[in-house]
Amino acid sequence: MQAPLRLLRVARLGAAPGLLAATAVSTAVFAATPISLSSIADRFDVGAGTAGLFSAAQLGMFVVGSWTAGRFTAPSGRAFRLALLILAAANLASALSDTFALFVVLRGFAGLALGTLTWLAWSQVFGDEDRQGDIAVVGPITGVVVSPVFGLLLEAGDDRTIFALLAAASLVPLLWTPSFEGANTVADAERSKAVPQALALVVALTLMTLGGSAVFVFGGVILIDEVGVGAGTLSLIYAANALASIPSARWRGRRPLAGLWIVLTGLCALALGFLTEPWMAWPVLIVWGFAFWAAIPGVFSLLAARSANPADRAGDAQAAMAAGRAAGPLVGGAVVSAWSFGGLGVVGAGIMMAGGAVALTVERLRPTG
Repeated sequence: MQAPLRLLRVARLGAAPGLLAATAVSTAVFAATPISLSSIADRFDVGAGTAGLFSAAQLGMFVVGSWTAGRFTAPSGRAFRLALLILAAANLASALSDTFALFVVLRGFAGLALGTLTWLAWSQVFGDEDRQGDIAVVGPITGVVVSPVFGLLLEAGDDRTIFALLAAASLVPLLWTPSFEGANTVADAERSKAVPQALALVVALTLMTLGGSAVFVFGGVILIDEVGVGAGTLSLIYAANALASIPSARWRGRRPLAGLWIVLTGLCALALGFLTEPWMAWPVLIVWGFAFWAAIPGVFSLLAARSANPADRAGDAQAAMAAGRAAGPLVGGAVVSAWSFGGLGVVGAGIMMAGGAVALTVERLRPTG
């Protein structure tokens, strides 16, 4: 898990090292979900739809963490350290858990810590296109490294080795606890309400992540159980997905028409539900990675431009995306149980394209508020 940190230094990112390291760890936790879901289902002897509940719990509490942190506290080193310690404990206990119900609860605690860490990072860079790119590119860089590692761990054992590694990695950012002196402290002043256009963009982010996570979280199950992809190849496909995300996440120029990138990501979700050959997964997941990270910072920049107080919307945006990700596995599980993986692609793509349409509409409107 030191490899992502070395890559971050090579990338010459300007954000605080502690925030970059914490973001890398958070990304690794989320990257483990689609890769390990099939193994988790086997370990606890539950169906794929039921196994997806752990992701819903993790992301549901992520919403709580990212939504409430800025309302009840200010960015601080103490909050940073506490969140990392909770995350490490939850990851270690997840590796040791022998019941699915307890495992779901533990992932909820992990989600709470992840939400707080994400809010701490984005609250420092929201509206700054250069530093937003620094935080955004951490996800793809981390994914390139950890996806193959997770695949090897699954082939050698099961998901418990992944969570044990994540527990150790969660302590690494403590080496660089950032200073939040002079930071934007949303809790110090009365928060502003979102103007209508900003609220619409928050809705667009929710729809994008709702439809995307409904399909993406079951991507590993689709590729392993339906298409016949091995665990090692699966990890390489997800690494390629992350690698393709780096140039789009790192882009420092303008990002017009972010909604079109959301629509393209939706088309990838549609295709994933109907894959029949292993080779098809490569172009679909590669385009998905590039398009997703072309869209997200673009919507963030548009949201900051259409907000009266951009810093207030940082937590809102992260919470909205987390809410979509939390509901996604529930929607996906219900669709798969009642219909098929193809039906899941149709539903997920439709939801994402609706979010893209909202973003495109707002971008065409005259700024207000």
